[in-house]
Amino acid sequence: MPQLLASAVGFAVGMLLLPAMIRGVRVRGTGAALKAGIVCGLLSAVLGKVLLVLLTLVFLPIVLTGALGVFVVQALVNAVLLAMTSRIVSGIEFERMRTTLWAAFALTALQTVARMLV
Repeated sequence: MPQLLASAVGFAVGMLLLPAMIRGVRVRGTGAALKAGIVCGLLSAVLGKVLLVLLTLVFLPIVLTGALGVFVVQALVNAVLLAMTSRIVSGIEFERMRTTLWAAFALTALQTVARMLV
């Protein structure tokens, strides 16, 4: 349970920061970011590991490059989670799929920094 809560809070903080970092990302208020954080955290807990394994198998040559490859695959997992979340939660919008990918890379970078600080 604490891991799920930490994931939801992390996604919510990331959702609040993304519009300042990337054009084309719209978050309508703190409430929408919190809802998106909870939904994304739940999706991550339920589907995150499965997506990570599937994408790792598909992109195995990239993963074999080391830490950068693992980062790219984790960003792709986050892209899928963000796309699903934007469909579920009103108030979270991405202009294009490319915007979702850039947002996922930024969110993955934020998560990586947060993991190093904790």
